[in-house]
Amino acid sequence: MAMTLAEIFRNEGKAEGRVEGQADALSNTAIRLITKFVAPLSEGIKTKICEQEISTLETIIDHIDEFETIEDFKQYLK
Repeated sequence: MAMTLAEIFRNEGKAEGRVEGQADALSNTAIRLITKFVAPLSEGIKTKICEQEISTLETIIDHIDEFETIEDFKQYLK
């Protein structure tokens, strides 16, 4: 059975929502971890983190134990 145009758009919207939700969760996690283990972040850096792709956020979180200063993690920001 073929999907209607409305069903196609609805499914695409759900997929986009899941990706945005995942990116938001990873951004918040990265911000919390960096603030806790490295240093407080300025609003500008927080905004920059929120603009990153999921793969970049995952990399930042994976390497959190290697950061000693804010400059250490800035190398991952695009």
